[in-house]
Amino acid sequence: MKIDTLQMKLSRDWMLIIFFILIKLLIHFLTYANYELHRDAYLYYAQSEHLAWGYVAVPPSIAMVGKIATTLFGNTTFGLRFFPALIGAFNLVIIGLMVKELNGKKATLLLASLAFLLSPAYLHTNTLFQPVSFNQFYWLLAGYLILIMTKRNDPKISIWIAIVIALAFLNKYSIVFFAFAFAISLLITQYRYLYFSKYFIIALAIGLAIIFPNLVWQYENNWPVLQHMEELQRTQLVHVRLSDFVTNQFLMNMQGLFLWVTGLLALLFFKKEKQYRLFGLLFLIVITLLILGRGKAYYSLGLYPFLFVFGAYIIEKYIKKYLVYVSAFLVIFMFISLYVSLSYGGIPFNSFEDAVQKDAFRWEDGINHDIPQDLADMTGWTQVGNKVVDTYLNLDPQKRKSCEIFCYHYGQAGAVMFHGKDVDVPQPISFNGSFVFWSPDSLSKEHMIWVHSDLGNDINPDSLLPTLFKIVELNAIIDDMYFRENGTKIFLCRYPTEDFKNYYKSRIAGLKKGYSK
Repeated sequence: MKIDTLQMKLSRDWMLIIFFILIKLLIHFLTYANYELHRDAYLYYAQSEHLAWGYVAVPPSIAMVGKIATTLFGNTTFGLRFFPALIGAFNLVIIGLMVKELNGKKATLLLASLAFLLSPAYLHTNTLFQPVSFNQFYWLLAGYLILIMTKRNDPKISIWIAIVIALAFLNKYSIVFFAFAFAISLLITQYRYLYFSKYFIIALAIGLAIIFPNLVWQYENNWPVLQHMEELQRTQLVHVRLSDFVTNQFLMNMQGLFLWVTGLLALLFFKKEKQYRLFGLLFLIVITLLILGRGKAYYSLGLYPFLFVFGAYIIEKYIKKYLVYVSAFLVIFMFISLYVSLSYGGIPFNSFEDAVQKDAFRWEDGINHDIPQDLADMTGWTQVGNKVVDTYLNLDPQKRKSCEIFCYHYGQAGAVMFHGKDVDVPQPISFNGSFVFWSPDSLSKEHMIWVHSDLGNDINPDSLLPTLFKIVELNAIIDDMYFRENGTKIFLCRYPTEDFKNYYKSRIAGLKKGYSK
């Protein structure tokens, strides 16, 4: 009889988890077309067309996901957004498993799941075809495995933890913050004995074996990730302010504020929960590392789901008499917080018009703008891609064979690749990031479609291009008031000069040399 009751309880819990999963997927599948693909998504798509063990800015995993997505769904926005939504939904399974591991009941499951489901941060990131969604999944999965290992005193689980961390490394290098914090947390808690287990050595060896191909690629290409991080520090992270970082830790998950703060305080200071203190230390160490490294606020998002679980577990465990009232308050607060967040450019629900607020949004350039940067990066690219495709198709077939496309950065080049796939546009040339690897060593064709953006570019194309080509025609101008690069110009240039050919050959050779031993 007891077994039947337990089975019924587990069944009801899993029905609740499945319900949340379906709601999560429904949200993303109904809103996937609200915005165009993000600027960065076009880079990851481009990488999926050039599979390798590494790239300048990111590890290889996201490119493989892109290749699977486009193979299954074609070159579609839905296809590239399918797996981020799916992996976001699967986080709810891990949350449910953590609740079960803690012997939490329905209130814990309900509160922790809703805190994740109604988080504007995860609704936002699970909309984007970027490594960040998968990064959050790996951090949460690693946290769940750490819980199993420490609670059950099972050092064999360290092998699975190493595998997850290694796979996370192949997705986004920021997992090193988590791994370092985990190593230190083990060392300063009662679980330091796990270092002396034979399984720890096996785990370390397996983890290194998984990431080894990427390390070899980095070595053979002169560690481009370090060059990228140096550029990132110089151009973006230098604008990260401590006050903004700390404030955003509260704003990103305001709906779950009472849960994650409760969970963090309990993990750090409740003697009765000392066995879980490792998780509180892990959080503090990661946050400290991000502050010291001037990391962006969203780098920490992988930490909060397991704090939701611990916070809900603590509330259910210690507030039994008023649990119904406290739970009701928290649920109402979550919905209100989500509603309020929508007025600040909430993705995936908000429109561009609704998001406009005068100088309210600080971008990576350190300047305040009228709409969130992510929104400004999710429009205009279809125009760029289609205008280039139209220019290319307007050439007669013989001239197309003698046409190249030049783009200033990966967003433009990736958009051209994505929207021009069906008509076989040539691989765009660019001096930006991994496109250096895919660009020819010299120019040999008579026509070039030139995509020019004024963003971060003080070169006047009207005066520059006539010195590089014998004939220059302005074919199109992008007109989208919300586009981050509004006013982008599409030129059709003919007959490059010898001076330009020599400059290009020297420039691309220098860039490629920088990525070689």
